[in-house]
Amino acid sequence: MHDIERICQCLQNIDVISFVRDSLITGYGPYFPTKARQMQILVDQALERLVESQRAGIDGNRMVEATTEVIREIYHKEDPGFWFNQVYHHYKTEIKPRTDVEQLGPLIRGQRVLDYGCGSGYLSVQLEQSGFQVFTTDVLDYRYAEAKHLPFTQMHSPTEIGYPENSIDTTILQAVLHHIDTLDLGVILPHLAKITQRLLIKEDSYGLSSGMPGLDRKIAQQPLLARFLDFPQPIQFQILVLIDYYSNAVAQGIPEMHMPFNFRTPDEWQQVLAANGFTVERTIVAGFEPGRMHQSCHIWLVCECADHKLH
Repeated sequence: MHDIERICQCLQNIDVISFVRDSLITGYGPYFPTKARQMQILVDQALERLVESQRAGIDGNRMVEATTEVIREIYHKEDPGFWFNQVYHHYKTEIKPRTDVEQLGPLIRGQRVLDYGCGSGYLSVQLEQSGFQVFTTDVLDYRYAEAKHLPFTQMHSPTEIGYPENSIDTTILQAVLHHIDTLDLGVILPHLAKITQRLLIKEDSYGLSSGMPGLDRKIAQQPLLARFLDFPQPIQFQILVLIDYYSNAVAQGIPEMHMPFNFRTPDEWQQVLAANGFTVERTIVAGFEPGRMHQSCHIWLVCECADHKLH
């Protein structure tokens, strides 16, 4: 399910731990104005428990045990009334989907939108409320009740997409592709090229080059982004791994989520997409976005089907 050794290595790197701690404190801060101290204690205790599991050397079993302890004893994920879980639920179900749609709206082409890897479905509902005809798919159907009315096809294998050719105008893949195994990606992307004309991809990325449009402005606005890009690329990669693991396994309480950590640089994504039927028309640097509880170095890739076939 996870590259366990990678996570363990991250937990032995003080630079990675320090940066991830600061990113969590920065992201959580605006949402807990009256519990700033409790929030910092929660983050510090959680990270310390994970780090402690690796003090005697890399030990995957102990890391998994420590994660389970953090979920149960520090984040109290079984208690929806716990102060963190109350705020986080509101963020995930209302604030984040609204922010996502504000970003996505100007980039969507056409009316038929596929939310690939739809998860809980809150983004899908917001898209529908914004006037789009929304379709959904995921490996499991764990949509909340509010999204159950939307068309859904379950992927019975990681590469299955149950929609016919030319049926979708724009497909959204938000923080999905790095959860897909490389071999499966070579099947999924060509399949999507038959189904949809446009892909909107949001990914955690590293190795951003100085010539990227808008990067200088984002660096000036986002101290975390400036710090992140000062690290060597292997450290940037480790930071993405730990942020991804923490935000999914710990904060959401989903340690079983498939996390192969297939992060790529923007140039690598362009190559992968070009080899599988898509042209990257535009790369947008989002960076460590204010207002996001779990901040990371995000980019948007606006992609067109390479043959520009009209759907």
